[in-house]
Amino acid sequence: MAKHPTKFIASIEEKEIANIQDIARVLEGKGCKITNILSFTGVICGEIFGDESSLQELKVKGIKHIEEDGEVKAFGG
Repeated sequence: MAKHPTKFIASIEEKEIANIQDIARVLEGKGCKITNILSFTGVICGEIFGDESSLQELKVKGIKHIEEDGEVKAFGG
């Protein structure tokens, strides 16, 4: 049975935002599929075939925080 990808969001350190494209290439080199690069806000979105615990292994130079992307569901009508 095929494993589903884990979607992630990586926040880039403010002083490294100018290098966001390079950081994305490093993540691709580690097997990630980059789905979005938000240069203005310093965020990289992507997917990796692994589990959430493997996300911390992706915390390369320039990444301040990385976490699993999840849906936010609103309450009410």
